[in-house]
Order: sequence, then C-alpha cells, then structure tokens
Amino acid sequence: MAVKKLDWAVSYTSASGKRLRNEYDTEARAREFAARQEIRAMELSLDVPSVVKLKPRRWEAGFQDHQGRWKTKRFATKDEANEFLNGQLRAVRTGTYVDPKYAAGMSVGALFESWIERVRSVGASGRRAATPKTVQGYEWLYTRMIKPYWEDYPLSNVTYEGVAEWTRKMIGVNGGVASADTRARATKQFSRMLDHAVAIKVLRINPAKDSVGGRDYVPSAGDHRESVYLTRPQLERLAAFAGTHELMIRFTGLTGLRWGEVTALTVEDLDLGSRPYVSVNKAYSEVKGKLILGSTKGHASRDVPLPASLVADLSRLVVGKGPGALLFPSAEGHAMRNSNFTRRYYQPARLLAAGCVARVQTALGVSESRRGLAVFGDSMLTAVLDFQQSSGLEIRPMVGKDMWLALAECVPDSRRQSMLDSARISLVLGDSDFRPPVFHDLRHTAVSLYLAVTKNVKHVQRIAGHKDATTTLNTYAELFEDDFYSAAAGLDKLIAS
Repeated sequence: MAVKKLDWAVSYTSASGKRLRNEYDTEARAREFAARQEIRAMELSLDVPSVVKLKPRRWEAGFQDHQGRWKTKRFATKDEANEFLNGQLRAVRTGTYVDPKYAAGMSVGALFESWIERVRSVGASGRRAATPKTVQGYEWLYTRMIKPYWEDYPLSNVTYEGVAEWTRKMIGVNGGVASADTRARATKQFSRMLDHAVAIKVLRINPAKDSVGGRDYVPSAGDHRESVYLTRPQLERLAAFAGTHELMIRFTGLTGLRWGEVTALTVEDLDLGSRPYVSVNKAYSEVKGKLILGSTKGHASRDVPLPASLVADLSRLVVGKGPGALLFPSAEGHAMRNSNFTRRYYQPARLLAAGCVARVQTALGVSESRRGLAVFGDSMLTAVLDFQQSSGLEIRPMVGKDMWLALAECVPDSRRQSMLDSARISLVLGDSDFRPPVFHDLRHTAVSLYLAVTKNVKHVQRIAGHKDATTTLNTYAELFEDDFYSAAAGLDKLIAS
C-alpha cells in the first residue's frame, strides 16, 4: 500500500502491433523493463522500445482490496493520491469497500431484476414478502417510467444530476410530462433500487441522494383527494340507492373493511352471538386481471365488532348458505371485481345519493347551501311546505315518497327517472348533500363514526387494522379538529372546579 510518483515511461510494441506504454517511479525500473522488451522486439522484428521522462509528473495510489487484489489509480497531485488511498484503506478495514468495476458491469435493468426478486421473496424492507399486487405496482412503474430511460445505463454512470434531470422531464403514458405524483413514486422506487445496489456492494453510495441523504428534485405529489366522511344518515342514504348491494354498503360503512377484505368474507367469518363480530383474516387482490386470495394488507387477522343494526340483516343473509360461502358474492356467485361493481352499481348509487337535496332545490327553484353543498335548511323547508300544500299532499316537514313522485311530474323527462329513484329515501331538516364518496371512503366513514362515539384511539386502531395507533392518528388527524378547540374551552371549566 503506497503512493508513488511516476516519472518515467517505456513505449513498446506488442506482438499484435499495438503500441503500448508502461509507467514507472524510477528510471532504473523503466530501463530494466525496456531491456527485456528490446530482446523481445529483436526476436519478433518489432520496433525498439523507448524510455522517456514524463512531464508533468503523475502520482499512483496502490492498495489491496478486501480480497487481496492489487488496485491502483493515478492522480495529478500527491495530496489527491494520499486522500484517495486513505479513503480506500478505511473502506477495506470497515468492510464498506466496493470495487468500481462492479457498478460499471451492472446495468439498471439487471439491478431491477435483482431488486424485484428480493421484493418478491422478503420484501423491500427484508421483513416480509411483498404481495403480488405490490409487486405488480413496482413492475408497472419500472416498465413505464424507469426502463425507457435507464435500462441499459451502467450503474457507474448514474449521477445525482442525471436522476434530477430525468425526474423533471419524465414522460408519462400519454406522451407528455408525467404527473407530479407519478414522478415522485417512480423516483422513490429508483432510489430504493439504488439502495439495494449499495446493500449488495455494487455501489458504495446511492447516487440518487445528496450528501445528507436528501433528494431535493422530487416533486411535491400535489393535492390529494380529500377523504369523504359520511354521517350515519348519509350512509343510509347511499346504501338505499345500492339496490341488492344495500347491506354490503352499510356493512362496509360500519365496519371499515377494505374492498379486498369485505369481498373475501365467508359465512364462517361471522359470529352473530351475544357479542357479534366479524373475523377479518384474508383479502382478495387483483393482479394482472386475476383475483388472488391472500392475507390482509397488514398481514394480520383482526376481529371487528358488529353493531346490532347489522345483525338481523346478516342473519337473514346467511340462511341456507354453507360455512365457506362468500358473504357478498357477485350475481354469478363468484368474488366480485372492484371495477365491475363500481361501474354497474356503486357509481350510479353514489351520484344519486350525493345530490338528493340539490335535486329537490332545483325542482322547487330554491337555493340553500353550506360550504358549497346543498343543505335542507329553513328556506328549503318553506318551499317544501308550499309545494305540498299546492299539490294537495300531506303537509310534513320532510321530503318523502309522495313528494318525490309529485316532483317527478314537474321536471323535464331527463330528470324524471332520478326523482323516481329517489322515492326510496326521505330528507328532513338539516340533511345535506355530500361529495360522491369512492368505495374506500366507506372505510374512512366507519373510522369517523367510531371516533364520534369513542375517543379510544387504540380501539379504533384495532378495528381499522392499522399497525399501530400512530398510523390511525396520522391518517385521521383532521377528525380531531373539534377536540383541538374544545380542549381550550375546557380550560375555563377548571376555574369552577
């Protein structure tokens, strides 16, 4: 292990006719090598070697790697050579040395194959194998976003500036610049792949990160869609529009199960005894068009209590079904697919349920809203009572079946069917419309309803199937907004005590 100055060079010709040069730290060593090459040149009729003194001087750092192989690198100054040598010696001693040739010899494409195999077997964190759906998501991001630009790049050519430039200009599936969310997810995955390269000692450091591990080029994911938290009456309204799937909607909105969990439930998962509950221990996921039955998202089973209002309906539902029968099957008796269910049943139901109050207001020619959503307030109540009186209907402070049918006769044909469909629900003073919820919002609804009746976050965590209470608090922090202000108001009560 040393740093030496290279002052002399020997130029000679190989047997193939290629001109070569060796460099040495002393003239004696250079002339010794030249003498051997001169004898060889005479035997093979080659050009006579020459010895020259180098200008400017160059410095060579040499050391043995962790496998005992001699490695050298040249520098313009002695200080640079010493700094490099000291760094390499520390890396060899601490076991962090990485041969640069490894990075030059592995492409990003080859790295992905190594990384995705690890994800399949033990997961990205090394704790648990990833689900097929998670693997599918990683493969999609690589194929669509990472592979077109990086596949043939040697890892030694990946730089922080290069990753930043790719992130800014990443092409999306529509041919334009990809969305901020897609670019953020693809860049995060690429960085994880490079972390894997560090772990398997192909790279010494992750070139996608700066000196403190940051990535300032990652775009903000933008505004995420706000969750919808239905009140209990709004949940009942949504369920009423779901037709044959009414019980499934109500069940999901009161238990908080995920789509894959609720569609995987079987009769034997129910206990409808004195303390009714449902056991959640499996879930469906759709991977490449196929439904795969596996573990839940958190890979842990849980029991979720059932409110009494569900028990009677569930008891009727399971009559005549075997223990292994699906609780909420498709019309053909198979596990339901999210896309089919949403298109055929849920999308029409959520749009009808979300705008009931606005439909009445439009028909009556009144407008009353709160935070941009139609609300059944005093102005609408006056219009409702006037319409009932003029139409010869029973005068009641509500919109019931008789009024829906009467309104259907007063609106254009294009809106008549929605009025007739609405006749299954009633609206009363204080009801309001809501933003159309996606199916996962039923899970959010269940959590919000539980938090409204109990402030025990640990109980809600168990029901939701979160890993810990911190996840519950972080996910649903906005639901504690009222507590934020009531806590301050409660301080005044301490005076009286």
